[in-house]
Amino acid sequence: KLSVQADNINQINEDIGGFREPLTKLNRYLSGGPLAGTFGEWSLQAIISDILPADKYEENKEVIPGSGHRVEFVVRLPEGLLPIDAKFPSGLYDTYIQAADEGDKDRVDGAEVAIKRHVIQDSNNIKNRYTQTGITIDLAVMFIPSESLMQLIDSIGNLRQEVFRDNRVLILGPNSLAAYLISINMGFKTLALNQRAEEVIVALGDLKSEFENFTGSTDNLVRKADAMVTAVDQHETRERAMTRAFRNMDNLLGEDEETQE
Repeated sequence: KLSVQADNINQINEDIGGFREPLTKLNRYLSGGPLAGTFGEWSLQAIISDILPADKYEENKEVIPGSGHRVEFVVRLPEGLLPIDAKFPSGLYDTYIQAADEGDKDRVDGAEVAIKRHVIQDSNNIKNRYTQTGITIDLAVMFIPSESLMQLIDSIGNLRQEVFRDNRVLILGPNSLAAYLISINMGFKTLALNQRAEEVIVALGDLKSEFENFTGSTDNLVRKADAMVTAVDQHETRERAMTRAFRNMDNLLGEDEETQE
């Protein structure tokens, strides 16, 4: 029995080891640096591609020609491009979590200040690099691929309102971005329906014109048919009159012959 239990424990350790590798990889992605940025891009791509048609967005777009700055995604709206860039200050967030777990208020306050500074700087970069009048609409989106980090950002004063007021940048997490994109997609569908409705109206207008022309042609045909019937009636009347005249002439000629005899 002891050997069986030992085997079971070894199997459990192997199973735990199997979980450890992907968790280690995920921790590397979420611990800051370029890997964290890659995770944010993947999350953003997954949400956009799941909601919007492929022809309504573009990836890795240089919004301002010649600038060399490429935003991760743009959504093609009728009024212009909507830039969306993923930002994930995961290293700062990790510091905040550790400080909160340890109950270190000073470190918590310092982490919040650092996150606020980072978010404001990111919004400045998005505004300056990826927005331009005549190309983009009057706002951009900063995507935060973590609902818990979004909750922290929301708790830091009026940070989201300040960023939108100063830089016209919306800070959205996965849930709020999905809801926003769904509303945009509904707008695309409404626009398509309106365009189809306009096409139907034009087609009905063409049909109305053709029907009016057909009605006019029918009226002309009826008038011509009436005129033809009248002409036939007149012809028959003249024919009967001529027939009577011929009969009268025959009668007169017959009377002359009798008189001569």
